[in-house]
Amino acid sequence: MKYEILGELVVGNVLDKAVREHRADTLLRFRDGDLTYGEVDEMVNRVAQGLLGLGVEPGDHVAIMLPNKPDIVHVILALARLGAVAVPVNTEYHGEILRHVLHNSDAKLLVMDTLYLERIPPLVPRLPHLEQIVLCGDSAVREARSPVGLAASALVGLLGEAEPPRVPVAFYDQQAIMYTSGTTGPSKGVMVSHAHALTCSLDSLNFLDRWGKTSYCPLPLYHASGLWDGLFSAMLCGGSVAIVPRFSASRFWDDVRTFQAQVAMSVFCIIPILMSAPPGPRDKDHPLEMFYVGKSVLDEALHDRFGVRAVETYSITEAGLPVASPYGEWRVGSCGQAHSDLFDVAVVDDNDILLGPGESGELVVRPKVPSIVTTGYYGAPAETAECFRNMWLHTKDRVWQDEDGYFYFVDRMRDAIRRRGENISAFDIECEVNLHPQVLECAAFGVPSELGEDDVKLVVVPAEGASPTPEELVEFCRERLPGFMVPRYVELVDSLPRTTTDKVAKYLLRGKSEWSPAAT
Repeated sequence: MKYEILGELVVGNVLDKAVREHRADTLLRFRDGDLTYGEVDEMVNRVAQGLLGLGVEPGDHVAIMLPNKPDIVHVILALARLGAVAVPVNTEYHGEILRHVLHNSDAKLLVMDTLYLERIPPLVPRLPHLEQIVLCGDSAVREARSPVGLAASALVGLLGEAEPPRVPVAFYDQQAIMYTSGTTGPSKGVMVSHAHALTCSLDSLNFLDRWGKTSYCPLPLYHASGLWDGLFSAMLCGGSVAIVPRFSASRFWDDVRTFQAQVAMSVFCIIPILMSAPPGPRDKDHPLEMFYVGKSVLDEALHDRFGVRAVETYSITEAGLPVASPYGEWRVGSCGQAHSDLFDVAVVDDNDILLGPGESGELVVRPKVPSIVTTGYYGAPAETAECFRNMWLHTKDRVWQDEDGYFYFVDRMRDAIRRRGENISAFDIECEVNLHPQVLECAAFGVPSELGEDDVKLVVVPAEGASPTPEELVEFCRERLPGFMVPRYVELVDSLPRTTTDKVAKYLLRGKSEWSPAAT
């Protein structure tokens, strides 16, 4: 498939084409069994008919809070067939962060696993747009009769006929709202069209020469990397994707051998975890050829030990994959060259003045064809305008470019933290911690981790007369935040440094080396 066939980049159409050509071939592989393209197509249509019966219409926003099981694939593809907008939700969210995503997205319906149901009743009074819940999982029928403050039903009881719904959907129609970390505010919803998601998926196939190869996906499908580079890429090439609930170091290589996977979806922290295991006689006894890693380094030690390459690209939810290198033309430490078929890419200073080779600045992007980058952040016009100022999409990532046009990632310019493959909003952490009765104010930020990403550090100014301990503050965070947001380091200080505009000068805090670790 070529980029010129933009009109064909519609999720439902891609599935239809794949089913016509590969009906009996395997699309999804799980530890407990496989599903063919034909089997997936039948269930997708049955789910779509069931959601249609509940009143889901084109353009409706439907939140999805499901683990890496067949249900999440069926629901996402069914919504795409209906022209509805999927809102994938991180399954670790609870409390205020979960409420924010459900409220900000204007989701009218929530499809969720019963594993997470207890998180919803306390939020219902503050979710005026949410009308009903559809439950999945072994106890869905029973739990649908439990009082949750909303109409509830079990997905298994809604399934309709296996006929595809006749809903026209275009490449420029919205397919999803993907939530990413905020900077000076809560997490923002990136509006994603069908062409936006599928162009990134197609790019992943082309730049990594993944056509016809089986992919191994230990990443959650509520993230773009798992959904686009895992599921959608497999559909585009008529291939298979092996999906597991989460990354497990002890099961990784056995999974790769069982599934005969040649490509592994990865975040950078996975590689040092695997490298830290003792060497063994089967280190090269596997079919894996490459890890697909964003914003990382090409680790020669990985290749020497496991015979596998870690291929680095630059990807961002807002714009897909604007920087990469043709297969085999990688440079150590570089995320690649501009994807010039589809994007203009540049490095600019604070005033959007173009910088030359070797000069560090912000990476900015603009598309050459329509609908392949986000149209903005849902319900956030000011943030959208800031992102797209001066006709560039601003990534808030600092890079430099060499004389040959290869880009090198330096750091994040935004107030966000990257931990365990998750983008974390420092603002979200600070909002919760500031509710602690013994806290006057606080600042959260990332500090280097031995796994190559960030750990979370929290600096706290106690309220007058109060003396909270780091352990108490960590436990408070555990009760209110997803596990990956809980600080690893906590420091108590008398005051926070300020800029001339009275903002917290986190660059001064980051420069300190005296961290007080708190067990997490």
